[in-house]
Amino acid sequence: MTRSAGTILLAALALTGCHPSRGGHVTAGDVAVSHAVVPASASNTETSAFMVIDNHGGSALTLLGVTSPQADSVILHRSIGGLMQPASGVQVPAGGYLLLAPGGYHLMFEGLKRRLAIGDTVTITLQFDRGGPVTVLAPVLNYTDAVSDLPMR
Repeated sequence: MTRSAGTILLAALALTGCHPSRGGHVTAGDVAVSHAVVPASASNTETSAFMVIDNHGGSALTLLGVTSPQADSVILHRSIGGLMQPASGVQVPAGGYLLLAPGGYHLMFEGLKRRLAIGDTVTITLQFDRGGPVTVLAPVLNYTDAVSDLPMR
């Protein structure tokens, strides 16, 4: 992209109120992870993470687990009636997506190695039922920025 084309694109985004995602993104085979963010938490021991997982393949994928070197464990949760419940084996439909966001499926980091601060980067590795692990780097943002960065599909 030329410098003038980039300037025009940024100006157009500013005029429409849109901005490029500040969240982490990666593509590995049929899986594309985007808008990966971790909101800064007041807790020294836990926080959450949000993202979009797209499946560009012709068959469903199942998210089996998640790990991060920054936490003792990462648990996939689902909010139901205001309560968080652990979830496992969540499908990402063929040609579809899984939105991990407040009020639905999301990741919970438990046993943080240290308190995460705005500007930190968190390594998140997703394990699926087929294909290799997919690792994405997610920035730590304030909660409002983290949530506003998620697409509402």
